[in-house]
Amino acid sequence: MTDRSEHMKYKSTCAPLNLINTLLMGIALTIASVVNAQMGPNKTTRLIISSAPGGGTDSIGRVLADSLSLVSGQQVVPENRAGASGIIASEMLVRAPADGSVLMIIQNSHAMNVAVYKKLPFDTLKDFTPIITLAKAPLVLVASSSLDVKGIRDLIELGKKDPLSLNFASSEASARLAIQMISTSIKMPVTVASYKGTGPAVMDVAAGHVNYTITTIASTLAQKNAGRLNYLALMANERSNLLPDVPSLADMGFPDQEATGWWGILAPPNMSKTLVSELNRQIRQSMEKPESIKRLKFLAVEPWMGSPEDFDRHIRQEIQKTITLAKHAGLEAE
Repeated sequence: MTDRSEHMKYKSTCAPLNLINTLLMGIALTIASVVNAQMGPNKTTRLIISSAPGGGTDSIGRVLADSLSLVSGQQVVPENRAGASGIIASEMLVRAPADGSVLMIIQNSHAMNVAVYKKLPFDTLKDFTPIITLAKAPLVLVASSSLDVKGIRDLIELGKKDPLSLNFASSEASARLAIQMISTSIKMPVTVASYKGTGPAVMDVAAGHVNYTITTIASTLAQKNAGRLNYLALMANERSNLLPDVPSLADMGFPDQEATGWWGILAPPNMSKTLVSELNRQIRQSMEKPESIKRLKFLAVEPWMGSPEDFDRHIRQEIQKTITLAKHAGLEAE
């Protein structure tokens, strides 16, 4: 009698658990069916890369495209749309359908453009759907090896002696703002040469056509390893394990001028919360794969992922921070 009562008690305990599991499975299948209906079977996803081939954004975007293709079961095709500090790519995304078929990888210049340009053809906060942050890394000040400067003080001395002899390669709002902060601090004039993407800018610095630039470590590795670039300073208050031998700006006597590169994924406006959540899950799973982490490490960036709400909050904070920095640096919007 005792065995039978215990058995009945066990069955009655399991019944609610089985019901809960069934309900959870049903919810998961419903979400999956909704997402599949929105994205369509075997549909190709375009990943717009807001820079030219060869830069850090391009490299990180291709890591995601390869891994997300496997996770989602759909082909993710990278598509470079460089120019105007990511504005051209952003305009394309704003007009795209919000069904998951078009996504865009951005870097911090997306938030900084608000302070750099007087008028943008979109609202940076209202016209996009934040999905997830991807990675982050400190920026680095690099110079052409042909310039024969070994540190930032050599560059300052040369710039003050003959300002017209130096040209700064600017491809993104982040680089433009960073050099403006430095030049304001050291009272060194800057002659800017504008580029449509980080890749071409770094190539011209490496070739000696332009003297120096500020960009991500990932964008400079190939040319640095080839001996065409010199690292002058890390745009941070502390040294990085990624470049332990490169002094920080604080080491050189210029504290509180930190500039960090970050990347994230945006979608067109008005995307459903269900699809946003599923894309966040798939991208997180893609970037957490060992092969993706290995490739990111090779690019000298670290994974940095959170919720869509985290990304939205980060963009808002970056915009406010940039506006404040630009005001203090005396940078006027163009």
